Amino acid sequence: MKRTFDIGRDLLKIAAILTMTVDHVGAILYPELLYLRLIGRFAFPIFAYLVVLGVETARNPKRYLLRLFSFALLSQVPYFFAFGFDPSEQLNILFTLFLGALMIMFFDRRSFLIFMPFLASVLFNVEGSIYAIIIIFCMRLLRENSTHGILAIFVVNVPSIFVQDIQSLSLAALPLIALHAENRLRIEIEISRGSRLYSLRKYAFYVYYPIHLAFLYLVKQAIL
Repeated sequence: MKRTFDIGRDLLKIAAILTMTVDHVGAILYPELLYLRLIGRFAFPIFAYLVVLGVETARNPKRYLLRLFSFALLSQVPYFFAFGFDPSEQLNILFTLFLGALMIMFFDRRSFLIFMPFLASVLFNVEGSIYAIIIIFCMRLLRENSTHGILAIFVVNVPSIFVQDIQSLSLAALPLIALHAENRLRIEIEISRGSRLYSLRKYAFYVYYPIHLAFLYLVKQAIL
């Protein structure tokens, strides 16, 4: 059996992974190099958009949620070692994406439980907190109407723009996201289920996330 996949979506994922890695190199190894953190602001908006696509295209949304949650648990140990947090001080970005995906599912079903992920993002102190969940929600709006979604994201980022917070640089990712949302980056290919390419495409990011954190932690220990 073959499935159709969008290469443009995979290019977005690669861009997000690369800029996230640059951000983490800056945060963990070279905190004095601000430009690494500036580059890293590009990553989260793309991940927020990708999680919306993940819920939208998942053949089994519950299994998609379980995958996010399972790798979030797996990644928490290298996460708190790499960033020097206490184990329960802050939860990693996969927990954020899990709550975002859960919020989208509730929104699509018009469930009153939609407010629970927003509340959980604050109570459990996930990375990005409620701001990140709101951005994911804005990306869901963008999927329906690019103009409305982009406008909503700008409104959410107005405080960052006025106080010159580096988080406002995340807006630089919007043109690329908008191009994909308008199908200008969509390139479809067919991949056989069970092939190595299929598995690599499906699990690469989930595996990469904890491994790269563990690697950066080991490098940090070696150079201290």
